[in-house]
Amino acid sequence: MSMAAFAVSLVIQSLTELLIHEAKHIPELRGRIELMQMKLRQLLSILEIADARQEADEGISNWIAETREVAYDLEDLLTVAVCSRKEGSILKKYTHMFKEVSSLHNLEPKFQVIEAKISALESDLRIRNIKPRRRGLTNLVSQRHLEQRRSYSHYIEEDFVGLDEDVKELVARLVKEDGEKNYQVVSITGMGGIGKTTIAKRIYHHIDCRSHFHAFAWVCVSQQWQQEDVLQRILHKLEPEKKKEINRMKVEELVEELFEVQKKKRCLIVLDDVWGKDVWVVLRPAFPPRQVNSKIILTTRNREIARYIDRDTPCYLYQQRHLNKTESWELLKKKVYRGLNIRDKSQGDGGDGGEHEYSSGSEDDDAASSAASFHSCLTDEEEEEVTGQLHNSSPEDCVQDHKNQMDMERLGKEMVGQCGGLPLAIIVLGGLLMTKSTISEWQTVHQNFNSYLRRARSTRESGRVHGVLALSYHDLPYQLKPCFLHLGNFPEDFKIPTRKLYQLWAAEGFISAEFYQAEEEESIMDVAERYLGELVQRSMVQVRVDEVTGRFKSCRLHDLTRELCLLKGKEENFLKKVPLRFEPELIGSPSPSTKASVTRRLSVAAHRQKKSSANTDMVCDEFKLLRVLDLERFCFGGKLSKAIGNLVHLRYLSLRGSQFNRLPSSIGNLKYLQTLDLRAPFLVCVTIPNVIWKLNHLKHLYLPPSHRSASKLQLGSLSKLEILKNFDTRVSDYRDIPKLVKLQKLAAILTMETENLAEIIHCLKMEHNHIRNSSFRIRYDFQSEREFTVLRQLVGFTHLHKLDLVGLINRLPEHCHFSQSLTKLTLRSSRLKEDPMATLEKLPNLHSLMLRKNVYEGNEISCSPQGFPQLRTMELQGLASLEHWIIEKGAMPNLYCLKIDECINLRMVPEGIKHIATLKELVIANMPAAFKCRIQTVQQEEAEDFYKVKHIPSITITEMSSSSMKELEKQLSGTIGSFSL
Repeated sequence: MSMAAFAVSLVIQSLTELLIHEAKHIPELRGRIELMQMKLRQLLSILEIADARQEADEGISNWIAETREVAYDLEDLLTVAVCSRKEGSILKKYTHMFKEVSSLHNLEPKFQVIEAKISALESDLRIRNIKPRRRGLTNLVSQRHLEQRRSYSHYIEEDFVGLDEDVKELVARLVKEDGEKNYQVVSITGMGGIGKTTIAKRIYHHIDCRSHFHAFAWVCVSQQWQQEDVLQRILHKLEPEKKKEINRMKVEELVEELFEVQKKKRCLIVLDDVWGKDVWVVLRPAFPPRQVNSKIILTTRNREIARYIDRDTPCYLYQQRHLNKTESWELLKKKVYRGLNIRDKSQGDGGDGGEHEYSSGSEDDDAASSAASFHSCLTDEEEEEVTGQLHNSSPEDCVQDHKNQMDMERLGKEMVGQCGGLPLAIIVLGGLLMTKSTISEWQTVHQNFNSYLRRARSTRESGRVHGVLALSYHDLPYQLKPCFLHLGNFPEDFKIPTRKLYQLWAAEGFISAEFYQAEEEESIMDVAERYLGELVQRSMVQVRVDEVTGRFKSCRLHDLTRELCLLKGKEENFLKKVPLRFEPELIGSPSPSTKASVTRRLSVAAHRQKKSSANTDMVCDEFKLLRVLDLERFCFGGKLSKAIGNLVHLRYLSLRGSQFNRLPSSIGNLKYLQTLDLRAPFLVCVTIPNVIWKLNHLKHLYLPPSHRSASKLQLGSLSKLEILKNFDTRVSDYRDIPKLVKLQKLAAILTMETENLAEIIHCLKMEHNHIRNSSFRIRYDFQSEREFTVLRQLVGFTHLHKLDLVGLINRLPEHCHFSQSLTKLTLRSSRLKEDPMATLEKLPNLHSLMLRKNVYEGNEISCSPQGFPQLRTMELQGLASLEHWIIEKGAMPNLYCLKIDECINLRMVPEGIKHIATLKELVIANMPAAFKCRIQTVQQEEAEDFYKVKHIPSITITEMSSSSMKELEKQLSGTIGSFSL
């Protein structure tokens, strides 16, 4: 479904919210809103059908664009009407830089204009004949896409590198007939263009498969498919002698015939390019249950399909990887060098090698033509024309010149590096370079590579890549399309923090009750994560997973996917990117692909190397209907402008990393704010007025690491708050915490008397609290037995994930009293008498341990076998009395990074480090020369203890000045910066 459908759905929801919350204050609008709601729902039902036809019919495409813009205009007008009531002042219209002055009284003509447009759209001749499309019917454009996507099994790509071992493993799984891991289905998943079909063909033609199976069938299912057609094509391959009989069979008979033939023959069936679960639902009855003789290979972009199949049929999920740099360059060389008839000196006369493992086998009927084969973007006639041009090239321009070849290799490696290991992208790039026979042409391609990608739809060389990616976008549910297009806001290759992304999606209205059914106690962040998960399943987005939580930590777009994202965003008038110094006329300029002239979102790009100075007055005066303002790492010259309070429709405001020392009281005007991020740099103490309590829609509040207020900040009224970070009991009232009934994540600095700590413990243990994840920095000396009892209760919170204890501790609580959820622990100035490792190594889920400055007064610590089973990072800093460290074999089996800093009496690196095979990083900082000399290699001579650390890939030996260390200590002592929620 199109973005127009999303826009109309969004406006329908906005109208519903207006009826509930605002229309009672503007009674003259109620009837009008209800009427327009009804009309928009009618338009939405038409859009659901019209969307599938827009590529083939320019008139319908224009109608859809006009419907989208009318929906947006209506949303703007209603917002202006509400503003006129609330503010009692005149607002400027925001769709044209707010140049038009409006008031509630003179909005009547504008409502009439929009109503007339909606009526005209309903009766428009362009949609009068639209009727629901029958199943299986396709238009010419869809058929052309289908032909381009259809794969041909007879051709085994010569352009195949890097996955031979994967092929062998998958073949072994298919031919294996006994054991518990006997899979009936092998599902090959991955993003479009990664080579799923290619690897499936290698398996399909592998000599082991050819000798094991008796009959073979390859069908490309694609998006437009019919059950009868797919069943017939499979049976035509398995029983070619019965072709006429098969053509006369009904669907029920085809299912029965396919079921029976698999009982008679050992069959290998490939279902290529499967897009939905419905394919398996419909075809499943044709495959014998728990049949081990016949096997199925399925290729899809959606991993969820494989998981769905695995519910009742053993299915092995193979996630295809991207090529690395070496493999990518090898693939490009094969494509370009063969096309230009140049022999690669790095290749032997044997060519590809390994071809003896593959048999041509019997050819499939659907592979009669190779014109649309995967490896080439040119027709036979075009390839002949290119060959003729190459033969006529002058000797001085020909790439066979050695110097030109070296220059081309350099340019080629730079370009292939931008393909992100995506085989189809690399092959398309190779297809483009094959047509360029001179060094000057290669230089031109290099200079304009991104332009070639942007012009993918109109250039034959790279049209295939764009077509594949565009097809993936088109298949997205309409709720996910704005989420995907929104990713175009971020710079190229930017690792997008997922939590920030979720908050932005929510602020933009992409995630709301109209579009999802939330499970019990599911927050909007949980729903947003599900949305991102769907994009990941469809291989539209690449993600990094947090090793501790298993949740998405960051995401990014592949360059080609981002090009598509920006192109579609421009077509939909969804997003326009402008430089930091922009002119107003840039914003109102129309997109060439549509008649509409309104840009819904602006992304103002600024270089981030240095903090930029910013004057927010222009933004606050000219963009009064702004919903999102992300001003990270700007310098505001002290106090933030009070004009920020004019942006009463803000849902998201981030000043993270920006320089300001005072927040204006006008911030209390931002009634709709959902996310407020005030995390200034650690050394900046921000004065906050006691107005945040007014923001009763706030869900995510990030206070500055260091902040103060003239009076206690009152936060108890924030009944919708889900995340609260840097809550400081010296500034805010700890008694507000139990009033935050929806709070799920809390990071707090607790500095108070024992009685107050006990009261906080009581609040956090109350049955009605929803806290799932808490992080505490506690400054307190726990010396008496009563204080030790409080400490034992604090470390035992079931929701405690991160803990930083600063102050004297007579002894640590027994390991059984620590929370099983604790993943990160920092101890400072504890002055423990007993070895802390004896207790801490028994914490089952501890991933990070930092022992800093006078934590332990003994001279020896010891890590036992199987101790610290999940620890990934450890830091020992400032343990001045430590002399010996014993690490027994089997301790810390998952340690990745170790830092030893300013442990001035530690004599040597522990012997047991040599047994930690997972250790990848070792940092030695501010250690005595004698210690460092034992592991440093001088003039290729291994030092005394080098054998202990030689397996570690990264070893850093560094010094930090005393002034820098003191500055760092000052930062750490006053903030909770080491916590991240």
